[in-house]
Amino acid sequence: MSQAKVLYIHVTGLSAEILKNLVLAGIRAVLCDPRPYPDAVVASPNFLLPCADRNFTDGQSNPKKQKYLTVAEAMQPVVEELNPLLGSCEISPTSVDELSDKYVSQFSIVIASQLPKTDARRIAKATTNAGGKFFLADTFGMMGACALDLGSKHIYRPEIGKTLLDPTPLRRYISLDEVLDCPLDHATNRFHKTPPPAWVQYRCLLEYGDKNKSWPSELSAEVFFEQTRSWIKETAPSLLENELLSETSLRALAKVATSEVAPVCSVLGGIIGNEVIKAISGKGEPANNAVLFDGTTCKAWGFLVDPL
Repeated sequence: MSQAKVLYIHVTGLSAEILKNLVLAGIRAVLCDPRPYPDAVVASPNFLLPCADRNFTDGQSNPKKQKYLTVAEAMQPVVEELNPLLGSCEISPTSVDELSDKYVSQFSIVIASQLPKTDARRIAKATTNAGGKFFLADTFGMMGACALDLGSKHIYRPEIGKTLLDPTPLRRYISLDEVLDCPLDHATNRFHKTPPPAWVQYRCLLEYGDKNKSWPSELSAEVFFEQTRSWIKETAPSLLENELLSETSLRALAKVATSEVAPVCSVLGGIIGNEVIKAISGKGEPANNAVLFDGTTCKAWGFLVDPL
């Protein structure tokens, strides 16, 4: 764990909670968030963003308020304060769409939020091909979801009590590419005869984000509704009558797509942080290949999205 390094792409309220947990555990962080500060995080519960009254001294007697250009620059000094033993917190020098496969392949873990699906596929493949692990995680209102890609060669040591058993490969490994290609109406199992609400909503957001290069909002609710219904009609027509995909529900989802609730971020961030540590250490069976959270019932569970 002391040698691991995590790349955070777009630090939201959720990934800030994950970052806090891992940095305090001694895992180094690298920030890649070129979004403008503070415009991009006005409504974010990211507690690692600097306070409005944070000042600095420029070598003179009069303190001045620090001005930051990007979210990563604003977070850097606060992250460094979390665990001074880790030294300086590095900032990625490029924008997200310019991150090269060679660059992301050096990280043990990549955690991304509000990332277009095309970029997520590319970065996940580059990360796992080099032996790393990829987590795509977001919250939207009272719901949250995380898609994991631990790589086809991931092995872990199961535990019985305090005894670690022999290493074993992850069962029924499914890559992020396969997860995102899986038709929405196939995301079922014996406990869920229809796709879980959190996964339905997350897939809708990912499809819209990939097509429009941004998350929906109240202003784009009409476009979000039309594009989502068109996508469902083409790929999963059996779900057209699902209440989650009604006009009222989709418009409501657009309004909360970027609305993060602090307790939801905190709870899900703790769960994903634990999954990251299991992925790094290889101890204990990790989730495969999604973690879902419903804040209305305070329930979180691992979910296997299986295209078969």
